[in-house]
Amino acid sequence: MLEVKGKMIAKGARVGMETTWELAKILVPTAMVVTVFKASGLLDVITDFFAPYMGLFGLSGQAAIVLFSGYLVNLYAAAGSIVALSLPLREIAILAGMLTFCHSLLVELPISKKAGGSLRYIFLIRLGGSLIIGMVLGWMLP
Repeated sequence: MLEVKGKMIAKGARVGMETTWELAKILVPTAMVVTVFKASGLLDVITDFFAPYMGLFGLSGQAAIVLFSGYLVNLYAAAGSIVALSLPLREIAILAGMLTFCHSLLVELPISKKAGGSLRYIFLIRLGGSLIIGMVLGWMLP
């Protein structure tokens, strides 16, 4: 049986704090930007523009902020946006499905290209999968 020692607890606490710090460096600024957008009225302009498109997936216009944060930055930025927007669970589920297929494009597409993949093909497959699953989930979830 594994014996828990003081060093293990200290190391676990240190690694846990380091991980929390790394995540907070993305989550907090993203949530703050979305909050500033809310307060300035810019969020309403953005969400009103994207509302008809997000409606294809059964999502509100605010979901566009989450989707683009996840598509372009990473999943943690999307999570920060979700927290700041207080989206309903149904929308979060749809967005989670969509972002499973397509996320962190600015980082992952160049890596895929270096690995020898077709940038256009990989992008279209990931984005297409995301949009299809969004439509399916939007249709299926009550």
